Amino acid sequence: MYDLDKVIDRKQGNARKWSNQVLKEKFGLAEDAIPMDLADIDFEVAPAIQAALMKRASIGDYSYSYVPDEFYQAVIDWNQRRYDTHIEKEWIKLTFGTVSTLHYIVQAYTEKGDGVLINTPAYDPFAEAVEHNERKLFCSSLINHDNRYYLDFEDVERQMQENKIKLFIFCSPQNPSGRIWTKDELFRLAELCLRYDVLLVCDEIHRDIVYKGQTFTSIWNAHPEIAQHSVLCLSPNKGFNLGGLKTSYVVIPNQQIRETLLNQLQKNFITSPHVFAVPAIVAAYNESEAWLDEMIDYVAENMQIVYDFFAEIPEAKVMPAESSFLAWIDVRDWFNDETDMQEFFRRANLTMVVGSYFVQDGEGFVRLSIGMPRELLLEALGRIKKEYVRSMEYV
Repeated sequence: MYDLDKVIDRKQGNARKWSNQVLKEKFGLAEDAIPMDLADIDFEVAPAIQAALMKRASIGDYSYSYVPDEFYQAVIDWNQRRYDTHIEKEWIKLTFGTVSTLHYIVQAYTEKGDGVLINTPAYDPFAEAVEHNERKLFCSSLINHDNRYYLDFEDVERQMQENKIKLFIFCSPQNPSGRIWTKDELFRLAELCLRYDVLLVCDEIHRDIVYKGQTFTSIWNAHPEIAQHSVLCLSPNKGFNLGGLKTSYVVIPNQQIRETLLNQLQKNFITSPHVFAVPAIVAAYNESEAWLDEMIDYVAENMQIVYDFFAEIPEAKVMPAESSFLAWIDVRDWFNDETDMQEFFRRANLTMVVGSYFVQDGEGFVRLSIGMPRELLLEALGRIKKEYVRSMEYV
């Protein structure tokens, strides 16, 4: 129904991932490089979203705005319909992006020197939100068993006890692997947070892209009490590619916990939403579900192509993903170090994210963003194959 094979010129829209300046200065690459680093997708936005933004732009008024009821209703309906999660209007607060919101959350609920826990490998801004605000970062390494990540519950509990953890920033589904946590795993994690009075901050922004046959459980549906002891971070940014519109939001049922964050947002002067954020979210949630489902199937096919491709390279192991558009690849048997890895991708004229970016436990891995038209993906994989063959000739 939708033309996901269409290659659009993202340079025209000043997309950071495709910026000639960034490609040259950050990666040392030519303008014809294919970027596979930043976690956004390269498809044209859903038609309903584009139409809503064009309609809003035609009004010719871009001054301070407010959040209307239609936004809250769209969020409530989407979460109920898609994730069987009950949300009330008063619980919702639109913010200016998940990363900045994590900083506000750390500021609101902890003091300097307090312990904050994350699982690793983890998205680096999780650590930055802790360390840049002078809190103590503690990491619980995920267990890599048979090329699949598992939570180390014994270590999580030990750290909560020994390090007096106040806040646990948790990613579900997991970034960078695309691992979906089971209901039982989420229940056990919630139990630990409740037992040791740790506020759980659950980042579920990757949940909109879950492959068919997989079951995603929101943290609130895993334990009957955790909703009153948690902050849920949500966003249409990953599924609908709206990162430039600052459309993230938090949902907090507990009034005291909610008011604590709202007070912090006032201190940080977080007021009017982006003027195009509300129409984009409303159009995404109310009119673009069919587009999302088709895009998910397309990305799942892309991921299968990636599996098949790297199956022919014995030195690489792709971790099976259950969600998202990110391929997490173990290349420890391929490259001597990350400098060697970076040089390989530079010669292939591709960007990627080195595993060491993910705080710890990611060394020897590479993350590739594959949410792109098939033509671009096949071209990128062709460049990898060509460089691989060339490099093998010199072994």
